[in-house]
Amino acid sequence: MIELPATFELRPEHGGRRAEKVLLRALPGLREGFALMLLHRGKVLLDGRPLRRGERLPPRGRVEVQAPDPRPGPRLPVPNPDVPLEVRHEDDDVVVVEKPAGVAMHPGPGHGANTLQNGLVARYPELLDLGRARGFGLVQRLDLETSGLVVVARSARAHEALVAAFTAREVEKRYRALTLGHPPTPTGLVEAPVDGREAASRWEVLARATGPDEVALLSLRPLTGRKHQLRLHLAGLGCPILGDRRHGPATLPVARRLGLGRLALHAEALALRHPTTGALLAFEAPWPPELEAAWRRAGGG
Repeated sequence: MIELPATFELRPEHGGRRAEKVLLRALPGLREGFALMLLHRGKVLLDGRPLRRGERLPPRGRVEVQAPDPRPGPRLPVPNPDVPLEVRHEDDDVVVVEKPAGVAMHPGPGHGANTLQNGLVARYPELLDLGRARGFGLVQRLDLETSGLVVVARSARAHEALVAAFTAREVEKRYRALTLGHPPTPTGLVEAPVDGREAASRWEVLARATGPDEVALLSLRPLTGRKHQLRLHLAGLGCPILGDRRHGPATLPVARRLGLGRLALHAEALALRHPTTGALLAFEAPWPPELEAAWRRAGGG
């Protein structure tokens, strides 16, 4: 990591380039996420004036890069721009991203700095200012092996509004899953507590594979947001999700035969009101190819 403070002179080849790109070229060893954080906190000055992220620079001038102020309290997540995620929407208040399976939501034992939160703060350093109490912008969770859509707050007001919307069940979420077996009816509602708290999920059987393993394709709508809710509810119905090591270990031999090395659960649709404008935001994430391939191998049409 480069030592700060540091200064350098702009040259003609810097003219018209964005501030963060010039910083990375002029100061080898500076990581992108750290550069964005410095710009966000006003620590990069051009002739004494703070530069903004994305600002195009002139061909001459003196740039001063100051060290960030030390901040008390818990350790902040380390920005990591290498975390894979696809941004589906962004504005001043809201970001919607698509998380791959195998990426944890936030740092914890065994995950280091390779989590969605680390990737988000690299792209949106203002999330660090929201603090741990606001989850650095995270307002919902997906399991490690679940892929799909996640909404993130970029401001304190957006965070409060989105948390309220989730609590009031005003955010529509739809998942798709492959299960071993199928529920007793084509559609239905399961209401069963999770960790002693009210939990409800709707299901719809979209199709049943013709192969010998009785694999089914389900559409799922969680009405509440408890940890492992869909996995627990489907296991309780006798049709656990393929690849669920904790709640459906009997599915693992079938998952292996189908070439599936992950949980067959995908957050495919998300609809909510924008926390500031009230406009409807709706998104869909395509069925991942590895789940489509497993479905075909199972005899799905």
